[in-house]
Amino acid sequence: MRYLKVIAQDRSGKGTADTVHFQFYEDEQLQREATDADRQQLRSLGKTYLKCAWFNEGEGEERHLRIFSQNPSADGTPETVRLHFHEGQKIAYKAAAHDLDNDGGLEVILSSDVDNDGRADRTDRRRVASMVEEFLKLGV
Repeated sequence: MRYLKVIAQDRSGKGTADTVHFQFYEDEQLQREATDADRQQLRSLGKTYLKCAWFNEGEGEERHLRIFSQNPSADGTPETVRLHFHEGQKIAYKAAAHDLDNDGGLEVILSSDVDNDGRADRTDRRRVASMVEEFLKLGV
């Protein structure tokens, strides 16, 4: 399985993330770090992810996001994109977007409180949809 790992860090110690790293994996093996060209494409995804307040103090990597797509119909287009917010190896919470009719549109967004503001609401679903759309542009 191929996935994008997103890691936010608070290196300044100010209580908010100030650094975002992107890594591309296949079957738990790091394939590569994001290049400058990747970073330009991932800018919007990174900004939205920072609003989720899921970051590490210092240079830690325990808290991170793994984004991956699934194509059960095997037609080459993803029907589901999953977001797993990890705390180490444990998944702390999940979100997903589904294209039910395989037309390229996201009909169902499932999310919990991904921005950690105490409410699971429309804002959370919009953030999930935004990250999914940016991820799909990568063609991972």
